[in-house]
Amino acid sequence: MNPALRVEVADTCGHTAVLTLTGELDLYTAETLYNSVADVLDHQRTVILELTGVTFSDSSGLNTLLRLRRRAQDRHADLVLAAPPPHLVRLLALTGADSVFTIHGSLAEAQQTHSPAHPDA
Repeated sequence: MNPALRVEVADTCGHTAVLTLTGELDLYTAETLYNSVADVLDHQRTVILELTGVTFSDSSGLNTLLRLRRRAQDRHADLVLAAPPPHLVRLLALTGADSVFTIHGSLAEAQQTHSPAHPDA
């Protein structure tokens, strides 16, 4: 794993997993990001990416998030962004990507919105 990015499974509840990202989303960490999240997407209906700890993101990081969104759609899963820092909010808005992602201001909000109504959800 690239030391400039950590992807950790912070929580799982039913068919929902929370992954915490810490570090930089760029050309050098794109493969780590994609592989780590794609593996979880293969087993969960909803993956929430908690982004508070993301210190930098460039177009490669954004492209990787978009690729992961497509992978989620292909698997009839949801990829949710939680608590993106201001620099990432700006990048998402400038590129129009904010209109294709489900984005929540906090992890608590994302979990409340995307938690299953019942165990079979």
